[in-house]
Amino acid sequence: MARSKQSPRKKRTTRAQRRKARPSTPWPTIEAFLDSEEGDITLGSIDCGPSLGYTAVASDGHDMLVALVRRRDETLHQLLTRLEQALGPALEEQIYIDEINGPA
Repeated sequence: MARSKQSPRKKRTTRAQRRKARPSTPWPTIEAFLDSEEGDITLGSIDCGPSLGYTAVASDGHDMLVALVRRRDETLHQLLTRLEQALGPALEEQIYIDEINGPA
């Protein structure tokens, strides 16, 4: 049986890549993650025993990718910058950060 010659597959693009050429915020990884509609980012306080205070959590439909606790004197902008820096490795290399639950 003769095999038909297949053309190389086109690189998949997300809706976010088609919609926007460049990010509108200083956090392009966060923006692309939200635009892809494949996950959530939650900002808020977690009350479990001693209050963790302000947290930033990024998760997809299956896993918590990044969970950060706001540091003393850290601004919201700085917290989002840390989330930006941690989200890329979580998505690309499965390197997760969990400051809420500690090491497994």
